[in-house]
Amino acid sequence: MQAKAELVFLSGDRTGEVMALEQGRTVIGRQVGDLIVDDKEVSSIHAIISYERGGWYVMDLGSTNGVFVDEQVKLEARLRNNTELRVGQSRLRFQISGGEPDDSEAAPDLLEGGLNADLTLPHVPRGGTLTGDQAQQVRDEMNDTEEDRRKSAEELLHSDLPFEDRDTADMGAPDKPIKSLGDGPGVQVTLEILEGADKGAIRRYNQESVLIGRLNTDLVVRDSDVSRRHSIIEVFDAQQVYLRDLNSTNGSYVNGKRVSSVRLRNGDQIRLGRCLVRFSARPL
Repeated sequence: MQAKAELVFLSGDRTGEVMALEQGRTVIGRQVGDLIVDDKEVSSIHAIISYERGGWYVMDLGSTNGVFVDEQVKLEARLRNNTELRVGQSRLRFQISGGEPDDSEAAPDLLEGGLNADLTLPHVPRGGTLTGDQAQQVRDEMNDTEEDRRKSAEELLHSDLPFEDRDTADMGAPDKPIKSLGDGPGVQVTLEILEGADKGAIRRYNQESVLIGRLNTDLVVRDSDVSRRHSIIEVFDAQQVYLRDLNSTNGSYVNGKRVSSVRLRNGDQIRLGRCLVRFSARPL
């Protein structure tokens, strides 16, 4: 049975507010998400808090300034009762609703003993952000295979990501406002599975983000080559839909090219492990 939990804002514009985490998955962001934090240091889509297999977890969704758990930078971490989080300048406390004891201690920790277990950069100062080199260090630590761990940072930084220019040109300056889904007509994203365990299935979503991965995501891909949190589709309007890889082990590919972030167009084919998906979007 899912433990009831909540977030309490300790600082920022929403100080004192309490948000229940009842649906088991909460996306935090400045423009896209279930919990909107109006803070220029928070990315448009910043982090996700989810409940799975008896425990609560927080995961950075590729934010610029990182997620702090008890003032340590984390890519992913198990949440305990009264854990303090910080996104941008907002501090939040994670707690079990009604002051109930945290009985999740008995649940297995999905990160414990794993190569991406509770990743930390303890040398980052309080209030600091990740540098490019530090972020690369974390990516290296997250690799799940011996082959990936042998890759040097130089190889990763210069890997062939030919669609990057398409994304960068379309996004504009980092501080340029991007029209969010809530400001315009709804958008329906359709994902048609062409290859893989669920070949022939068609999934439709009318939401601002579609999380893709092997466990407890919007699109669950039953494939051992797909990471637990593999990639995310961000929807701003029917013409501004982006796929972002979440530092997955085996990468995300669009039309046969490996990408880290790319603007999607109708008919694009997305490969995640052995699963091939055709993307389309239309306004409602």
